[in-house]
Amino acid sequence: MTSSLETVLTWSRGFASLSPTEPPCPGLRSIDWYETHPRCTAWIEEWGLQAADLGWDTLRLFGVHPTAGTLRGDDTGALLPLTKDVTEVNADFIRFPVSRSWRLQPVKSPGVPVWDFGKSP
Repeated sequence: MTSSLETVLTWSRGFASLSPTEPPCPGLRSIDWYETHPRCTAWIEEWGLQAADLGWDTLRLFGVHPTAGTLRGDDTGALLPLTKDVTEVNADFIRFPVSRSWRLQPVKSPGVPVWDFGKSP
């Protein structure tokens, strides 16, 4: 079983491997990715350990459809794109400003972490 710290390190390394200026998959607009990359990096530092301890996993946070990227919103993780600050993380949801939240949901497809999009299995 993977520890929460190992999970957070995986997230951190994953985002570090991505270009902060080039969107990694279809559906992420450059203007959104320009904000998403640094916000996700900061989110991992601030909320990552808490989220992992609460059961949030890689695909529920950073998953994308393996061929459509974020064009398939039903297969996209809660933090893609991340253009607003997160105000709360608990076992059931992640809250954003203006009463928007993302509930913890089962993974619907064999998604991939955004940092693995386009890579061979």
